[in-house]
Amino acid sequence: MRERIKQIVLELIKKREDNVSFAEIERILERKGISYKGDYSIHMPSNQNVKLWVGMSEDFCKAILELMFDDRAIIPQNVPSTLYIFDGKVPDYPVAENLYHTYETERWIPIAFALGNLYEE
Repeated sequence: MRERIKQIVLELIKKREDNVSFAEIERILERKGISYKGDYSIHMPSNQNVKLWVGMSEDFCKAILELMFDDRAIIPQNVPSTLYIFDGKVPDYPVAENLYHTYETERWIPIAFALGNLYEE
């Protein structure tokens, strides 16, 4: 299932070319009948209280992490939270305003994906 999720995510980003949100990915997975809900989340490596997304299945979570760090195929980019408002899905956390601040409580950083390698400059 993880490989199928990766394929769907890459196809969606290639089609759109930029700014594909987690909400949009979930909508596509739901349309294709793929389970994506669960108890997993992705957080900033430097601060576990800053979440990229929550409520993910293990396969969905691992697929995204593999696409970013193993396959080096997608890049998360900070976007305005209004993108998620338009997509109709916003996590129930305050938005992290400063990525360099160490938050004591859980926050959410709105990101969207584009094609690219995190390790290339």
